[in-house]
Amino acid sequence: MIFRWFESLIDAFKEPVDGMPPQSTWRFYVFYLRQVWPVFLAAMLVGFIVAIIEVALFGFIGRIVDLARGVPAADFFRVHGLELLGMALVALVARPLFNGLHDLLVNQAIVPNLTNRIRWQNHRYVIRQSLGFFQNDYAGRIANRIMQTGASLRSSAVQIVDAIWYVVIYTGSAIALFARADVWLALPLFAWVFLYVGLLWFFVPRLKQRSWQASAARSKLMGRIVDGYSNVLTLKLFAHTRREEGYVAEAMAEQTGKLARMTRITTAMDVSIMVLNGFLIVGTSALALWLWSEDRVTVGAIALSTGL
Repeated sequence: MIFRWFESLIDAFKEPVDGMPPQSTWRFYVFYLRQVWPVFLAAMLVGFIVAIIEVALFGFIGRIVDLARGVPAADFFRVHGLELLGMALVALVARPLFNGLHDLLVNQAIVPNLTNRIRWQNHRYVIRQSLGFFQNDYAGRIANRIMQTGASLRSSAVQIVDAIWYVVIYTGSAIALFARADVWLALPLFAWVFLYVGLLWFFVPRLKQRSWQASAARSKLMGRIVDGYSNVLTLKLFAHTRREEGYVAEAMAEQTGKLARMTRITTAMDVSIMVLNGFLIVGTSALALWLWSEDRVTVGAIALSTGL
């Protein structure tokens, strides 16, 4: 959304200065994230363990069903007590521990520190611009971009790190577990992955464009409001109140319209993915029940496939 604004700033200077953002989106991310790569690496490792634990719990749900059918009820805890105790420790100790560690890394190490580090570096860069740069733009819009960039970059980077593991671990583990029960169970998931990538290919470029427009409109609105407050003495003495209200109302209406355009495509994407997920749930469950009726999978496989 906001990378193009900084790219326009780059053209003003030939010599690099501290905190100057690079020209491409990829280099923009690398430029800032390389400063805190050990923390992100730790978050990725912990996120990997969290994803493994979540999948293991789903897998054990199906295993419990099969274990319960394999022995008499009176002997269940005697035969499988140690295995049950191990999974109980995973659910009661390992899962809260690693989820808490992940939240600490993100919320204590990354969110406050990286966000304000980016803001500080961008501020140091912008403040070195010429007087004409500030005279040709709204002070409020400049300040809004400085404040918005750090939070946007940090939030998207954290979501990407988390999403990578959940996509890889959940999808890979689900395919492996389904295929181990019966290879046919993995087919709906393969189809879901293909269609999911297709939805992203269709929606993400459009969402990117509309998000950029909504962000620019928000900065314009912020600029007009802040500049109005900053020059309130001049406005009170020489400007007309209704004219000033209309000036801000115009920017607010523009921002509302562009934000609505962005949220419409977001809603369409969410609904499309929800429908796709519904087909996955129904298709996988129906296929698992059919395979069970043919005595090709166990009841535990049904519990595993419908849960995961």
